[in-house]
Amino acid sequence: MEKIANNTLSFWQEEGSRLIQQNFEEFHSLVTQAKGYLRRGNYEAAAVYADIAAFYAICKHSGLFVSRELEEVLLTIGRKVIGKSVDHSQSKPCPDSPKHVLHVATYVANIGGHSRMLLRWIQQDTERSHSLVLTQQAPKEIPKIFKDAVSDRQGEIYVLNESIGSLISWAKQLREYAASTDVIVLHTLCDDVIPTIAFANKEQLPPIIFVNNADTYLWLGASITDVVANLRESGMRLSQARRGIEEKRNALLPIILSPIHRTLSRTEAKRELGIAEDSILLLSIARTAKYQTIDGISFADAHVPLLEKYKQVILIVIGPGNSEDWSAAIQQTNGRIKIFGEREDTAVFYQAADIYVDSFPMTSITSMLEAGSYGTPLISRHYFSPKSDILGGDAPGLTGNLIYVSDLNEYNQVLSNLVEDEELRLNLGEKTNKKIVKTHTGNGWYKNLEQVYQRAMDLPKLTVNTSFKDQICLGEPDSLLPYFYPENQHIDLDGMIQGHIRLMPFNERLQSWVKLTRKHGFSRLSLLLPEWFYLRYYLRLRT
Repeated sequence: MEKIANNTLSFWQEEGSRLIQQNFEEFHSLVTQAKGYLRRGNYEAAAVYADIAAFYAICKHSGLFVSRELEEVLLTIGRKVIGKSVDHSQSKPCPDSPKHVLHVATYVANIGGHSRMLLRWIQQDTERSHSLVLTQQAPKEIPKIFKDAVSDRQGEIYVLNESIGSLISWAKQLREYAASTDVIVLHTLCDDVIPTIAFANKEQLPPIIFVNNADTYLWLGASITDVVANLRESGMRLSQARRGIEEKRNALLPIILSPIHRTLSRTEAKRELGIAEDSILLLSIARTAKYQTIDGISFADAHVPLLEKYKQVILIVIGPGNSEDWSAAIQQTNGRIKIFGEREDTAVFYQAADIYVDSFPMTSITSMLEAGSYGTPLISRHYFSPKSDILGGDAPGLTGNLIYVSDLNEYNQVLSNLVEDEELRLNLGEKTNKKIVKTHTGNGWYKNLEQVYQRAMDLPKLTVNTSFKDQICLGEPDSLLPYFYPENQHIDLDGMIQGHIRLMPFNERLQSWVKLTRKHGFSRLSLLLPEWFYLRYYLRLRT
């Protein structure tokens, strides 16, 4: 089975290299269009096309983890439209330690790793005031829990796209909000152009920290960031090797977790789920896309030999729902493979689990951290070579305890050992729990945060030379990424343009609307509305 999988990986690498070259040509064309608008002084259109280019590179990996050419477009816009407006009379000395923190996010929600990290940061950092700027929150409501957290820290929340304006006017607002703070922390999505425009001129700015929430994607902000806070070691290595982040500006800040406490013993949790108390429960939780069938061998199929060998073993997988290609494995194991769709009530499953098995071929780090927090041993199968360690499941709290395997034979052998040896399971689970708690919660996490703050305050302001051409990479991990996120491959360029059309100046908006109408048939007239009007009035009239 492993040889077949390796053949698939070889195909992915070969086809992925071809796709990367094709994607880069389209990406570079979009960057060239942005440069053209920039040369003509149409900064609004240049900003929008830079936004489209970044979004394209995220959906269609183009062999880059940073684009200095694209960032130079945004820096030039910022220097042209914002640089001269800086009021030097308002300058203030930089404090030894920050007291006022300004967080910048694209949007926040009740669920999602970006939002949870930001929320817990504000809640845990009790010695400072915290304010929050949201660049694209409207028309989504700000969750009450964020309002309460910021209020408790004597801060304010600002939503840029609620006001009449454009990308550039919103960038100007962000620049104004940053003037009175001690440190800026960027939690923005990869394609958010507003901060790079806003902070292009670093005079009179406090230090900027970028939280590397999406380390397998190209993201904007490397050219303005004083310290990159990476969430794991592989991300930190990639930031230095592929994003050009200097070692001294490359820091590690573990994902912050809320302390987890058992409310049920394993036996009680199994009883609540209707599972036999003497069963051995294997658990896996991830999004559907992370469980990909390779050459007809599904995630469920990989566990059939183990379940046939040990009749007391049950596998529960939360996320994929009713996957048809798992039916044979379910039948072979007499229904001891149970599949559920995405759900929020996962705590009882975590507490019932004896062993946590990571999703593959794509890992789910947050789920492993949560499982390990309950004292459950963790096993992850890593298909790829050390060059692709960014595709693995590493995290500071997992290092030394997560069991990594490279093939199915080793995977089944390790699982067999864990099934047969309860003491091994309990000891490994306890060590995993202690490491995660120490690293990702409470004072342990807070010490890491203080070190990141201090590094940002002590280092001289970043100066970046962006005057060189983007160079793509066709090897690992790049060649695998088009297949790692297959759902993105179905998004076409016209769809991306349509998603950004309301941000364009009127002439470019009308021209794009006409092109889309000629190509695809009559387009919605509401696409001709400017973004601020659409969000502020049109959507309200429709509800």
